[in-house]
Amino acid sequence: MCGIAGIIKKDTAPEILENISRAMAHRGPDAKGLYRQPDLALVHRRLSIIDPGQQADQPFYSEDGRYVLIYNGEIYNYKSLRAELVDYAFQTESDTEVLLAAYLVWGKDCLVRLEGMFAFAIWDKEEEILFMSRDRLGIKPLYYVHSEDGFGFASELRTLLQTGIVPK
Repeated sequence: MCGIAGIIKKDTAPEILENISRAMAHRGPDAKGLYRQPDLALVHRRLSIIDPGQQADQPFYSEDGRYVLIYNGEIYNYKSLRAELVDYAFQTESDTEVLLAAYLVWGKDCLVRLEGMFAFAIWDKEEEILFMSRDRLGIKPLYYVHSEDGFGFASELRTLLQTGIVPK
């Protein structure tokens, strides 16, 4: 189990991001990661299962650095998807990298190919688009809120409360 969270909001204080990470620490004790740019942050807590090496830590970046992925779950058919993605130069053995490669090749249509339990968010730095999804059954939760204060999402409600977007 991993934890993901993100926030799109002006002037997000560093202590809010630390509170978000701390709120989901139990979901991923093996590593923590943060991607931040003005008005956007992605936070990840990792429980290493498939590829425990640091090269599979998240946030996970596309080779050109344009796309940033945070992900919770398991793609059961990642090996067969990897075999289909023959033009992608894989650097890890992780299903995380396969998920990002699938998105880069097939766009949102990658969702129909994914078998598993997952919730993820991909930030496109060039287009400034956040693409999020969860598995069809909602096994891996993905809560979100959009208000005049900003946009936030998380694996758990108590983490979402740490964004400052949702009144307690």
